[in-house]
Amino acid sequence: MILNVLYILVLSFTCFLLSCTHSSVKQRTIIFGNAENEERVKNLKEKLKVNSEDVETHMEIARIYLQEDMIEESISEFEKVINSDAHNVQAYLLLSSALQKRSNPDFAKATSLLEKTIKIAPDNADVHLNLAHVYAKMEKNENAVNGFNKAIELSNDAATLVSAHLGLMAIYMEQGDLGRATTEYELAKEIFPGVEEMLKQAEIARITPVPKYAGEELRGN
Repeated sequence: MILNVLYILVLSFTCFLLSCTHSSVKQRTIIFGNAENEERVKNLKEKLKVNSEDVETHMEIARIYLQEDMIEESISEFEKVINSDAHNVQAYLLLSSALQKRSNPDFAKATSLLEKTIKIAPDNADVHLNLAHVYAKMEKNENAVNGFNKAIELSNDAATLVSAHLGLMAIYMEQGDLGRATTEYELAKEIFPGVEEMLKQAEIARITPVPKYAGEELRGN
């Protein structure tokens, strides 16, 4: 339980720092939270009538759906991208993220996708980082530690490094190894001095109920 809470904080922080990794979608009413996104998707779908296999267009639609928390729709679009471009690393990463956002997160499929992606792009630090986070959620701590360390080895990107160090910190805290946990926290703080405040804000966001908006209940119809 403690580890799960820590990872909620770590992943919430990571999404902030990054400015943030199937069956056909059941027909249902789609309600956008952002009118501009709705209009953009409408225009993109018109574009697909000219070229239904346009990977970039499907990718943009998938991103918008994911941003709007239309998870099943985003999964469908990302899968179309991968079917057309089997080496699209970004599509694999975002599809794995969407799978984890299901009401019943599909960690097994996300893991399988990311393991496949590592074979495609073995030197991509973000793939190793995302897979490590999934392993951590599944409490496969040895695999997670190896993945975080590999991401650190491969990356010089601040956001990736901070996320990996915080991931290691969470595991070591759960294991009671406060020395290593402190070391990882200090390494993260050295890279990004605002890490302490960001973690505090992530915890506030975690315990704050999300307000409902008009029509929310229709998303599941």
